[in-house]
Amino acid sequence: MFSKIAIRNIPSQIFRALETLADLHDRSTEAEARQALRAWVDPLLVQDGRNTRRKEVAERLNRMLTQVNAGRRGPKLTPSHIAEAIQEERAEDVEDWFLGEKEPSFSQLSAIAIFLGVDSDWLKHGDKALYPPEYERLSENPFEAVDWLLRWDLANGQSDGTLKTLHLIRAANPTGGLYIVKESDKGYFRTFYTPIHVSEEIGAGGEASLAALIVTLELLYKRYTAMGSGIMVLGYQLRPDDIEQLTKGNTHPGSLLKEESRSMWWEDIWDREMAPKHHYWPGWKSLYERIERVISARTHLNELRTQIRQGATTMACSDN
Repeated sequence: MFSKIAIRNIPSQIFRALETLADLHDRSTEAEARQALRAWVDPLLVQDGRNTRRKEVAERLNRMLTQVNAGRRGPKLTPSHIAEAIQEERAEDVEDWFLGEKEPSFSQLSAIAIFLGVDSDWLKHGDKALYPPEYERLSENPFEAVDWLLRWDLANGQSDGTLKTLHLIRAANPTGGLYIVKESDKGYFRTFYTPIHVSEEIGAGGEASLAALIVTLELLYKRYTAMGSGIMVLGYQLRPDDIEQLTKGNTHPGSLLKEESRSMWWEDIWDREMAPKHHYWPGWKSLYERIERVISARTHLNELRTQIRQGATTMACSDN
């Protein structure tokens, strides 16, 4: 797209200089004038682009700090805490990043992302999300599934850590999707969404996956209580709007996992004595009765459950 401009009263000496430059560059006087305007304006456009970049980075830094502090257990973090943690010499420099007055380097942004457990691509470029959820299809072998549930795998350059709390989340809606949040001893969070639905709105494939999950939850309970590993396992039922925030990945997972959303559904759904005493959601009774029939009819899964109830807590005891 091109625009027109007419410039009057150009001093004769400037016009003659344009003509001289035009002859030198073998182009028209008008083309030379356009080039002169471009040379004058381009540095301003470049500077404006730099200012925009600084503002965008500052906006992400401030949004990140707000979310981290919303989900943080303990004193709130400030730019000076971050400066010390990433070994910057002066807190003022880091404060300038948050104000949009200076731009941090990519390595400095990566260091912040690692320290606070957020996605480095989001912080550097605005790609993905602050806490991007990951897809996980749990193994239908309960021993393998529990091994994964109780393991902290490193991601995004995070330093060594161990699992501190496992959060098992059922969506409080008719389909009852299963979500998993892992929290490390360093305060990092990782969110996983699964194809499993803890409800009767399932087909044959979903029924098999849910049956395997129920046996997995029984093994999980027995392993983590017997081993005394210090890991906490907590259950929740989250409202659809909280699930939406969790899966979009722009909200700190810890801020969504509230006390009032806690539920012991995962401890009771496999327990023959406790399950009949509760009614966690509409269809609870028919669901656990249905899944009990499925497990009993699946020879291999039923054998694994028998071994678990006889005290097996690891794969070595399962003869698989």
